[in-house]
Amino acid sequence: MIDKAGNLFATAYLFLIFCIYPFYMKEGYVNIGEAKHEFLVYCSLGGLVILLVLSIVQGVMGIWRRYCMREAYLIRWEQVRISVTDILAALYGIEITVSYLLSDYRQEALWGTEGWRMGLVLQLTFCGLHFVVSRMWKGDAGIWYWVLASSGFVFLLGILDRFSLYVIPLEIRDPGFISTLGNINWFCGYLSVLAPAGACLFLFQDNRLTRWIAGIYLMISFMAGFGQGSSSAFLLFAALFLITLWIAVSRREWVTRWFFMGSLWGLSAQIIGVLRTVPGLNYNYETDNACGLFTGSWLPGCLAVLCLLGGVIAGRKRETAGFKESKYKKVRCLLVVIIASVVILWGAAIWFNTKWAIPGLSDRAAVFLFDDAWGNGRGAAWKAGVEIFRQMNVREKIFGAGPDCFSAFAYGNSQIAGWLRDYFGDSRLTNAHNELLTSLVNVGIAGTVFYLGIFVSGAYRYMKRAEENPYLTIPVVCIFCYLVHNMVSFAQVLNFPFVFLMIAMGESMIRNKQTKSLTKNVPFSTIMHRQ
Repeated sequence: MIDKAGNLFATAYLFLIFCIYPFYMKEGYVNIGEAKHEFLVYCSLGGLVILLVLSIVQGVMGIWRRYCMREAYLIRWEQVRISVTDILAALYGIEITVSYLLSDYRQEALWGTEGWRMGLVLQLTFCGLHFVVSRMWKGDAGIWYWVLASSGFVFLLGILDRFSLYVIPLEIRDPGFISTLGNINWFCGYLSVLAPAGACLFLFQDNRLTRWIAGIYLMISFMAGFGQGSSSAFLLFAALFLITLWIAVSRREWVTRWFFMGSLWGLSAQIIGVLRTVPGLNYNYETDNACGLFTGSWLPGCLAVLCLLGGVIAGRKRETAGFKESKYKKVRCLLVVIIASVVILWGAAIWFNTKWAIPGLSDRAAVFLFDDAWGNGRGAAWKAGVEIFRQMNVREKIFGAGPDCFSAFAYGNSQIAGWLRDYFGDSRLTNAHNELLTSLVNVGIAGTVFYLGIFVSGAYRYMKRAEENPYLTIPVVCIFCYLVHNMVSFAQVLNFPFVFLMIAMGESMIRNKQTKSLTKNVPFSTIMHRQ
C-alpha cells in the first residue's frame, strides 16, 4: 500500500513539474522569474516532505514486519542501495551547505539572486528529491508522453508568438519574451532539456505510433528552436545530433532513423524560412543572427533531401539487424577525432585571429574573434567570470562565494564592479553565461566537481543499460545537451529542475529493472549476497 501511495505521489509531482509548471504565469511576464520560482520551490518542498514521510513509514513498516512480527519480509534492497550518483548528490548537497555557511552573502545565498533564485533552498530541495523520487517512483513510461504533450504545446506557443499570433492574451508584449517561459535564453534552456526526450523516442523506440508522435513533436521543437532567435540553439542541435549518432551506430535501424531526424531538422528550418515570407505573418524578431541567416536560405531544404536519401540508403539492407561491435566502435572513435579536430582548429583560428588579425578571418569577428562583444556579450561575461575566480582567496576558490552569489561577489569588488558597469551599464550580470565558470564562482572547485560528477556518473550508468531499457537514453541525451548548451548559458528555474529530475528518473528505471529479478520474501542477507 505504501509503495503504491509513494509511486502515486511521485508520479503526481513529476506531472505537476513537467506538465503544469511550464504554463504557470503571474501577471504575464511581470516578475516571471519570481513567479516561476515560488511555484517551483513550494511545490517541490511539499513533494519532498510527502515523499520523505512515505519513505520513512515504508522503512519502519519493513523493520517492524521483519523483526517484530517475525515475518520473512523482503526489505527492498533497491530502496536503500546507494549508487555513485547518489553519493555525489549527497556530497553536492553537503558542499553547497558549507558554501552557504562560509559565505559573506548568506541572505543572497539562501534563496538566490532576485529574478534567478538558484540559491541554497532550491538546490538542496532537488538534492533531496533525487533520493525520494529515485526510490518511490516506479518508472512508468507513460509520463514521457505527457512530457512531450506539454512541452510540445509550450514550443507551439513559442512559434505562434514569434509570428505575432498570440493565443494567450497578455498586456505586456516584448519580442525578447516568448511562450510561457519568458526570456529567449530561458526558452532555449528549456528546449535544450526537453526536446532531446522526443528525439530519443523517435530514434530508439520500436513502436511505430510512438515514432510518428515523436516525429511530429520533433518538427515542432525544431521549428521553435529555429524561430526563437538565439544562436545558442545551434549548439543544442549539434550536441543532439552528435550524442544520438553515438548511440545509434550500434543498430542499422537507429542510423536510418537518425538520417530521417536530420531530414526533419532541415525541413523545419525551411518551413520557418518560408513562413517568414508569407504576407500577413509578422515575424517579430531580428534575423541578423544564425537562426535568421540559416532559415533564410535554401540550404536547410538541400540538407533535408540529402538526409532523406541517406536514410533510404541506410535502411535498404534490413536483413542486417546491426553492425559488428568492432565497426561501430571505430565509427565512435572517428567521431571523437573529427569533433576534437574541429574544436582544436576553431580554437586555434580564434586565438591567432584575435592576436594577429588574420586576413580573411578578421571580418568574421562573431565567429573567429574573441573579444568582449563575442557571443552577444558572452566574451565580456566569460572574462568577468575568470577574473572573479582569479581574485578569490583559497577558501573561496574551494567552496565558492555561496550558491547563486556570482552577482553579489562581483559587485562587491569595486574593481570588477567598475569594469562591469562600464561594459554592461545598468544591466546587472548575474552569471558568466558559462555554467562551469558560474559554478566555480558560486560553489567553488569542490562543488563544481560534485555537480558535474552527478551528471557524468548518471549518464555513464544509464548508457550502459540503455540496450535493456531504451527509455534510459532520455536522461543520457538530455544531460549531454544540457551541459553542452550551458557552455554558453546558465542553470535557471526552467532547465535545472527538469534535468535533475531526469537523473532521478533514470535512477528509478535502473532500480526497478533490478527489482524484477529479485524473488519476493527473500531474506535480506541473501539479497546482500546477490548484490
